[in-house]
Amino acid sequence: MRLRDLFSKECGACGQGRLTWRELAAYVAGLSPQASTRTALNDGRVEPTQEALILADLFDAISIEDYHYVSANADPKKSPPKPPKPYPRWWLTASGPDNSERRVAKLDDARRRKRERQEAIAQGLIS
Repeated sequence: MRLRDLFSKECGACGQGRLTWRELAAYVAGLSPQASTRTALNDGRVEPTQEALILADLFDAISIEDYHYVSANADPKKSPPKPPKPYPRWWLTASGPDNSERRVAKLDDARRRKRERQEAIAQGLIS
């Protein structure tokens, strides 16, 4: 499959090639989750494989089952065991800090309010 097939001049006036945009989208969607193209479209984050998804769910199921077993057989006089943490799903977390304009504006507003409050405390207007 070549990308130049999308823009070949076989069609004459229309300038389209043998490959349509829909076919290109289907081709990219069918690529392996570890393919460089899919990673680039996902902001540099590698997508998980089906095996990784299944193993994460299996880990959580076994951890919860073990927790219930230990909880049911624990000494009632002692504190109950802590529930298990879910398996870390790296593919669901953000790839970096959220520096969106909205977040930056909220932080700036919070800093301004803090400065105003400290000035009011220093002037004795509030305690």
